Amino acid sequence: MTKSIQLGNITIEYFLNGENNSETILFVHGLGANLSQFKHQQNYFSKNFKVLSVNLRGHGNTTLTHALTSNDVELYKIADDITTLLDRLGISKVHYVGNSMGGNVGFEIMKTNPNILKTITTYGTTGQLNTSSIALKIMKFLHKIITPTMRGNLSKIAGQTNESKAKIKEMMLKSEKATILSFIPILANFDYLEVIKKSKIPCMIIKGEKDKEINNVIYTTIREFKNRGNFELQEINGAGHFANLDNPYYFNKIIEEYILHN
Repeated sequence: MTKSIQLGNITIEYFLNGENNSETILFVHGLGANLSQFKHQQNYFSKNFKVLSVNLRGHGNTTLTHALTSNDVELYKIADDITTLLDRLGISKVHYVGNSMGGNVGFEIMKTNPNILKTITTYGTTGQLNTSSIALKIMKFLHKIITPTMRGNLSKIAGQTNESKAKIKEMMLKSEKATILSFIPILANFDYLEVIKKSKIPCMIIKGEKDKEINNVIYTTIREFKNRGNFELQEINGAGHFANLDNPYYFNKIIEEYILHN
């Protein structure tokens, strides 16, 4: 069930199922989405695992005691929100699964608090991104002028099925413009390749075949993981940026098999 907990100046909303199981899978959403993205995973995995998902800062009903500022969206602060939540819930280790920005938060935890990660799986995520200043200005301008309805209609294109398109649009309609604008600069330029190179945590990347934007820039991330070893690459045909929504059955099977072998 969905609950909330006060952690300093932030009230975090989270969903926890399968509380009586021992191992925990943590699902973390991307920019503009929310924890409802993982409904199919909450139901499927709760038979054998604790299943936890959270609304990140500025998303869903997770709130700060003040209006969101650029200082609030540093990825290390979001990573700290998650590690603090886990500590309060008495969870010492997780199998981490992050989509898009959620994957970046996972890399940040890999950097700042790796001991809590038993495995990490990312999809719709790259470990390195370099966006030109011109492209960044264009993105910020577009998100300033579009309405929530426009944002929802544009975002649903990322879905590959009618169900996933509807869910993506629903989540984006609930997203806040201030949140999107605050996070864009943070997510436009980052580099976790050195973190990946030094890490020994088992990792899997799931590639959605039709997630062209990410697939065009993920090759350096895959190369670093392959070089360091303890890595698995899986591709889901016909899936896009939201692979867990496009093909939840196959997505769940891949995650389940990977965790059971690690």
